[in-house]
Order: sequence, then structure tokens, then C-alpha cells
Amino acid sequence: MSVMECIAELFGLLAKHKLLALLMVLAGGTYFTEWTRNKKKRLKYRHDALNRRQRAAGMKIALAEQLHTDDSEILSLRQKIINLPIMELIQGIKSGQYTAVQVLHAYQARALECTRQTNCVTEPVMEAEEWAKELDSRDDKSGLLFGIPFSVKESLGVEGYDCNYGISKYIDEIAKSDHVLIQVLKSQGAIPFMRTNLPQTMFSFTCSNPIFGETVNPYDCERSPGGSSGGEGALIGLNGSLFGIGSDIAGSVRVPAHYCGICALKPTHRRLSGKGEPTVVKGQKGIPGVNGPMARDVDTLVLVTKTMLQPKMFELDCSIAPVPFNDKVYEDKTPLTVGYYEEDGYFTPVPSCRRAVTMTVEALEKAGHKVVPFKIPSFKDGVEYAAGQHLFRLMHADANRRWFSHLDGEETDRFLSTQIAHSARPSLIHHLLYPHLFMSRREKTFLHNAKYGITTTDELYDNYALKDDYIAKFVAAWKDAGIDVLVAPAFGITAPSNDYGAKLMFLGGTTGLYNMIDFPAGVVKVTNVTVEDEEKLTHDFKIRDNYDRMAKEACKDSIGLPVGVQCVALPWREELCLRLMKEIETAIKEFPW
Repeated sequence: MSVMECIAELFGLLAKHKLLALLMVLAGGTYFTEWTRNKKKRLKYRHDALNRRQRAAGMKIALAEQLHTDDSEILSLRQKIINLPIMELIQGIKSGQYTAVQVLHAYQARALECTRQTNCVTEPVMEAEEWAKELDSRDDKSGLLFGIPFSVKESLGVEGYDCNYGISKYIDEIAKSDHVLIQVLKSQGAIPFMRTNLPQTMFSFTCSNPIFGETVNPYDCERSPGGSSGGEGALIGLNGSLFGIGSDIAGSVRVPAHYCGICALKPTHRRLSGKGEPTVVKGQKGIPGVNGPMARDVDTLVLVTKTMLQPKMFELDCSIAPVPFNDKVYEDKTPLTVGYYEEDGYFTPVPSCRRAVTMTVEALEKAGHKVVPFKIPSFKDGVEYAAGQHLFRLMHADANRRWFSHLDGEETDRFLSTQIAHSARPSLIHHLLYPHLFMSRREKTFLHNAKYGITTTDELYDNYALKDDYIAKFVAAWKDAGIDVLVAPAFGITAPSNDYGAKLMFLGGTTGLYNMIDFPAGVVKVTNVTVEDEEKLTHDFKIRDNYDRMAKEACKDSIGLPVGVQCVALPWREELCLRLMKEIETAIKEFPW
């Protein structure tokens, strides 16, 4: 039968069954109308994104032209300023050796160089020079961070600028006031001067979006700076900012710190303000997101944390526990009892990440601290279900409906599309390549938790109760071990490409554990990937399932990349966490490797 005969027969059938024909026409019309509507939306959002990027590029060009100079003395002064530790710089500004404007210009010029390499800055804060001039005109220079420029993740509101999370539909939704943390830092003389890039929707360990594009790692432009605070990680990692403010719901300040060779702190929930900060998953309470500082060294991280924990923050946000920074705890010289582990029962880290823990333990022991092995408690007795798995159960409790609602009509970033296809909404190709029948238990559990959510209120309450029971279990294990603090791998892998970062969202359980149980956790750099690490990855790293295989592939050819460790304390003991980070930073420098 020819094609024309088939068509004629189909029309004959439809003529006999008019209701069927009508339904088919209506269905086709509805589909076409919806397709046309979404296409118009996508075209509009794409146009808006292009305009927004061009506007930001124009601001960078204008600032670069303003800062351009061939004067060798000015260029030399700028480099000197960039190299100064934060306390020396503050003292220099207060003494009149440098002006706030000179310091700002030095960091503006450096940040523009950094973003040309990594695309880490979304836009400069154009009012920064006006604020710097106002500081220079003051007689009172008593602020803890007087004259120091700092960078801000795009998601934290700066008055007069939009927070769009890399989502085109939120372009030009302008913040009417500064975020509480920015207000507090400004009250102490700090100057927000650059806004930094993040992944679309912020639910990712990559750093790319359709508005501002892809940010890359400062050590290797083929690799990721991490996410979601990846722009901050890249900028600070290249000395383009002394410190910045990011946010963390499963490792979003700690993973970029690990990938970019800097420091970061995820505090206890409600130790630092998040007031008025929009979120892409509004109402999600199972895993509390927090804001946290990121810096090039621990001294800077401590000073910034101390500056934010001022009475002004407690006045602006009454939901925050009014607990100021405890200098006595941070400055205590009593030797610590430090617990440690190299793997958490969820994922076995690559050799370089395990070696970083071993190095740290040896250095701390040599420095006079007591070190003891610590075993992460099992989440469910007698069941192969790591605590990290429960993180995704709670994060995706609504089966991703609110998360995906932000992408309605949007052009989805290619790395986010990859992430969704490998986790929250596995594609047909993914199912064909990796049939469910041949998946490991942890693969099946992760995909189920990330995709299907929680269906009833009773089930939701049961899962909250499981989390509470596990927190009590973890604290009991901590007390039984007699430890003050804990050292752990910063993450399961070193910096991968953004593509592999998108495929390995599963690894978030390593860092997200401490969001779920709400313990303060920080990351500090201790080493770099060596040739020996690479050889062990090739020959000794065990492949149990597809996640291990991808992790191994992601970490190939990583020699020279930074490697950190994660430092953990009990809730509300940020000062103790920071003290451990400082002890490690000092001990690693003094240890004869």
C-alpha cells in the first residue's frame, strides 16, 4: 500500500468516527498552542538574558576604562595592596598609608582580570567608589573592616540590583535594600564591590547559567570552580577579592573552597542571617540553607565571621540567636582531641582527598593534639542506607515541583539539563545506558530519592523524625569518642569539568550530611594533587558502580589541583571549628613534607 493510499484510508476512518476526529483535532490544537506559547516565552527570556549580559558587560568595560593606567607607580601600588594580608591592609588604611579608594581600585582592577580568565563576576557594584570616598572623608575609622572591598554571590541582595539566580524570568526584579549581612559589613566599613556568578537555580555543583554563562576553575579552565558559590570561589582563588559571602545547602561554599584552594565556613542554621533572602525552593525546611563567608585564608575568615556577629545583625534580624563571637574559645591553646575519618560509608573519596586527611592528622599530632579515628554512625541499623542518602530524600520531598517551576518556559542551562537527566528526572537515554536492573543499591536509592519525593504528610513527618533520631545518634557517637572536633574529606573528588560536576550531584551527601544534621563545617586547603595520587587513582581506586566510574574519570589528569579537608564542630561551636581550621593551616605550613 502506497503512502497516499494510507493517508486516504486514515481520512476515511476519521470521516466515519467524527468524535475521534474532533478529539484528535482538539488535542493537536492544544499541543500546538502550548508549544507556540512556550516558544514565545523562551525567545523572550533568551532576548532578556542577552540584554542583561550585554548590560553587565558594558558596566565592566566602563569600569576597566576608568581604571586603566600605564603609570608604573600606580600599578606597583595596586600589586602591593593585593599581596597584603587583611590586617596589614586595614591598619594601612586607618593610618593613612593607603586610601579606601586606592584599595578599591586595586581590587576592582584585579577582579576584572580574574573574570577575563574565569568569567566569575556577573557585574561590578558601581556605587563602590562613592562609598570608598565617603569612608576616606571620615575622621572615625573604627570599623573592623574599614575600607576593605568584598564580593557577594549574586543571590544576596544589593540595593538597586536584581537577584535572578541565573533564571531569565527574574531579571530586573530589583532588591529594595541590602541583605542583612551586607548591611552589617557596610556598617563596619566594608565595601561590596563585585557580584559573582552561580548556577541556574543554585541547585548544582557546577557554575553556569544562560544569562552570564559558564564560570571555570582558576587552576584549570577546563574544570569547574564548584557550586553553587562558584563565582566566589574562582574570584577569591585568583586573589580578586579578600573575602566574599556565599550560601550553602549541601556544600555550596565548601565545595568551591575545596576546588579553588581557599577557605569557607558553613555555620549552624540561624547563626548568620538569611532574612528576606528569596529561595528557589521556598518552604523547604528539611535541609536548612545558610549563608557563609569565603576567604583566601583562615585569619580573614575569622575576622569576617566576628564582624558579622555584631549587635547590628541581631537588631536587624530577631530570628538569629544573639550569640556574639567567642574570642576565648577561638584563642584557647589547650590541645584538642580531634576525630577523623577518610570515608563516611557513603562514597570512598579519591586518593588525593584521603591523603589530605592523613596529612592533616599527622600534622595535628605533631603539633601536640590528640587524634582518634571516628566512625560515622549508620543511618538505619542493619540497612545499607547512608546518612547522605537521606539528604536527597528531604531536599527533593516535593518531587522537585517547586524547583522545576522556575524553569517553566526557560532555556535550561546545558549543565543543569545534564544534572536533571542524571538525577531528578532521568532521561530515556540514561535508562537505556544504565538499566535499573544493573544499578547498585546506592544508585537506585539516590535516583528514587531525587525523583519521587515524599507523598504523604505522615511520610514527611516520619522522615523528619528519622533525621532527628540520627542527629541524637551522631551526637552520642561524638560524645562516646570523646572528641572536640572532627576532620573529614572536603569532598569525594577534586575539581572535575562542569559536565562531570553535573553528573555527580550524588556526591553532595559527603558535605550535605552536615547541613542535614546542622553542624558547623569549614574547608581549608592542605595540599595539591600529586603524581602518586594520580597513579593510585589509576591502579587502586575501586569501581563498585557507575558513580565510582564517573568519579575516577572526572579526576584524571588532576595533578596540581588543590585539595582541602573538612573541619566539623558541634552546633553553635563555629569558633571551635575555625580554631581547628587555623591549627591545620599553621601545622601544614610547619610540617616538613
